[in-house]
Amino acid sequence: MRRSRAGGTADAQPSRLRGSAIASKRKDLAISCPEDTVDVMSDTSERILDTAEALIQKGGFHGFSFQDIADEIGIKKASIYYHHPAKAALGREVIARYRRRFQEVMTAVAERKNISHWDALALYLEPIVAISRAEDRMCLCGVLGGEYLALPEEMRDEVAGFFNENQQWLAKLLERGRKADEFHFSGSPRKLARLIFSAIEGALLIKRATGDAKQFDEVTSIVHDMLQG
Repeated sequence: MRRSRAGGTADAQPSRLRGSAIASKRKDLAISCPEDTVDVMSDTSERILDTAEALIQKGGFHGFSFQDIADEIGIKKASIYYHHPAKAALGREVIARYRRRFQEVMTAVAERKNISHWDALALYLEPIVAISRAEDRMCLCGVLGGEYLALPEEMRDEVAGFFNENQQWLAKLLERGRKADEFHFSGSPRKLARLIFSAIEGALLIKRATGDAKQFDEVTSIVHDMLQG
C-alpha cells in the first residue's frame, strides 16, 4: 500500500474503474435538483426533450423529425413548435440539458472533500458507465460529434462546450490526484485527460459498431493501470 506525502497511508484505489464499483460509490452522493413541476406545459416540454435526446442517441440529429417525436409521445406536431420553434433550437436545448447533467455531477463530486481522487474519478465516470451498459444509447455529444460539420452553429457550440469542459475538469482532477500521491503518471495532466476522454468516447462508438460489451471495460481497466503507475 502506498504512503501519502503527508506520511499517512493513502486510501486503496478501486481494483478497477468498472460499473459495479462506481455504482456502489454514488449512492450517498447528493445532487440537488429542482422538484418536479406539475405544470402540464413544462411536462410536455420535458417529454419532448427526453424523446428528442433518445432519438438523437439512436440515429443522430438528422435521423428524426418533429413528426417522429409527436408520434412517439402522442401529441400534435404543432405542440412541439409551440415549445421549440425550430429543430435547431430543440437540438441546442437537448445538448444544453445534457451538459447540465454532467455539470451537476462534476460540481457535486468536486464538493465532496472526504473522498479519494480514485473515488472522485469513479463517481465522474458513473453516468458514462451507465451509457455503456445500455444497448440503444450512446453519449449524446459523441453521436453529434460525428456529424459536427452538418449541425447548426448553435448546436456546434454546445457540443464543443461539452467536450472542453469535461476534459478541463478531468485534467484538474488528475493534477490534484497526482499532487496527493494517489495518481502516478508522467507528463501533462491536460494531455492525459484528453487521451482518457477520447478513449472513453471512442470505446462507446466501437462498442456500438461491434457489439463488443467488453470494449468499454477494457479501456477503463487500462486507464486504471495508467494512473496506478
